[in-house]
Amino acid sequence: MRRGIVSSLFITFIAAAGIAQPGLAGSIAYDGFGPSFPIYANSGSGFAGAWTQGGFNASASGYVPRERSLCYERLAIGDGSVSGGAFDRINGAIRDLAQPLAPNGTVYLSFLVQPRGDLLEGAFSGFFGLTINGSVGQDLFIGKPGGGAVSQYVLEHRGGFGQVSTGAATVVGRTSLLVAKVEFMAGNDIVTLYVDPKPNRLESAATAIKSDIDLGNASRIGIYSTGAFTIDEIRIGTTYADVVPERKGNAGGDSAGCLQEPN
Repeated sequence: MRRGIVSSLFITFIAAAGIAQPGLAGSIAYDGFGPSFPIYANSGSGFAGAWTQGGFNASASGYVPRERSLCYERLAIGDGSVSGGAFDRINGAIRDLAQPLAPNGTVYLSFLVQPRGDLLEGAFSGFFGLTINGSVGQDLFIGKPGGGAVSQYVLEHRGGFGQVSTGAATVVGRTSLLVAKVEFMAGNDIVTLYVDPKPNRLESAATAIKSDIDLGNASRIGIYSTGAFTIDEIRIGTTYADVVPERKGNAGGDSAGCLQEPN
């Protein structure tokens, strides 16, 4: 019953919230999940509306806000984050971008993710992550999968096709920074994934490259899961530096007050 109430609130309350966020010159979209529940679902910038329940075969959206952000050394962070528990069915929340991502050009997306609870608990071995929803029926999934390399971060088509593993382990209680570089092409796009890069540095060596997906304009992102996790600091920008900004002192988040372990 409580899950249903949370889902209803998540979808229904969409009043705008003026949440402070790290300013980025080349930013396309940002959501740091400011702790203003139930209206946090419409925070951030660069979106056409609030988060709503959705995603392929998603029948619930039992996500809850947390007052503290996830910790990541030297990364600028806001306040708040969102968690999902281990579910026996697919949960999903989607949000439309104010403008579709360019079909030709390069876009970067980053987010923080922390596995919680039992790593394999939940339907389909407890997957969780973020999707970029394409305009031609192809969705990119970034995160911990439900098949194949179930204990590593991967790139794959939503549903598991074309999985490319990073070799980077998903560890309960450990926050990771995932950065995806999407090079939109006339045909298949090229997606490069970096796991745990250093903020405000040049692009490091790629940990995974996927080149068999055509996202088209890609006008939507989604949170998609059955496993227990916390997600935070979703950024989309035109350069690598836009999505991996370095924290200056305590500006943009205090690591002493952020979530360092699942609780």
